[in-house]
Amino acid sequence: MLNLIDKNKFLMVSLFCIGSFVAGGINGFVGTGGGILFVILLSCLTKNDKKDNFAITLCATVPISLVGLFAYYRAGAIDYQSIPYFSIPTVIGGLLGAVLVDKLKVKWLNGLFAILIIYSGFNMLLR
Repeated sequence: MLNLIDKNKFLMVSLFCIGSFVAGGINGFVGTGGGILFVILLSCLTKNDKKDNFAITLCATVPISLVGLFAYYRAGAIDYQSIPYFSIPTVIGGLLGAVLVDKLKVKWLNGLFAILIIYSGFNMLLR
């Protein structure tokens, strides 16, 4: 359940919907990044714990990813032969991350998340 910051629920829900729309659009446009924006959106608009925000973001990225997958499928942009090489390790990493998230303090998660965002930003600028 979203524990919104402001008492004005209409304003908060409107901002949340607009931010979600933008996150979904960016994710569909560049293939990634929507989840990062979604975590930032949740952190700004809710009183939720960071771990809860990560869990909510995972729930949001599933439909975003499915819509993007369908669009790329229709465009013929999927390399079916490479799917096992990244999907199997990704599932294993996701399981490991889900186990570790309960063992790490929120401070460490914030630091790891910040490093990921900074690294991603520099990587995008330098390419």
